[in-house]
Amino acid sequence: MTQQERWGHWRPQFRSGESVRLIRAWYRRVECPACNAAAGRACRSPSGYSTSHHRVRRDAAGQPPYEEWSKQGLIPENKRMPVPAVLDASRAAQDEFGIDESLGDAVAVVRHILADLPGIALGDDTTLDRLDDAIRALVLARGPEGSADVITVLTSQVATLTLRLAGPDGDPAALLTTLIRSQVDHVRRQRHAELRVRVRET
Repeated sequence: MTQQERWGHWRPQFRSGESVRLIRAWYRRVECPACNAAAGRACRSPSGYSTSHHRVRRDAAGQPPYEEWSKQGLIPENKRMPVPAVLDASRAAQDEFGIDESLGDAVAVVRHILADLPGIALGDDTTLDRLDDAIRALVLARGPEGSADVITVLTSQVATLTLRLAGPDGDPAALLTTLIRSQVDHVRRQRHAELRVRVRET
């Protein structure tokens, strides 16, 4: 099974993976006059991240032939499905800061985590399930390429934050190692405590 096929099993009904692929290929037939992205390559934001196709590139490529694709059976019948809240939060962040989609997704994810931080810190199952559902909805909506963009943005932001926390004379790599070990130790202690409680109850 190819990577594309594996992702196909996870795509939700509100976003057809085949439709996304066709539309992306259609717009990328031409170079982007805005960011000079070559044909077949993704558009880039001023910060260098992959982003949605720029308006001038979409205009240059022309309107995708949806009706023709539909007649050929290349795309399924459009179905109205509820939009996940995390996508609405991403769009709100994009409008608020004037940023591209991948950075908006990253902001939405971080804000979601901050809003539920007490429950996450306590290991509350309901809170963690809600976070999992939000992240899964985002990944399914963006597909493998869009999800990779979000991961790139998030890891870049984490690296930048770690560098700032370490200070000019600090070691950011050592700080990151300490933070990860601290989180792992916390989770392990929490699991051991839960295990002791279960043993007592039996």
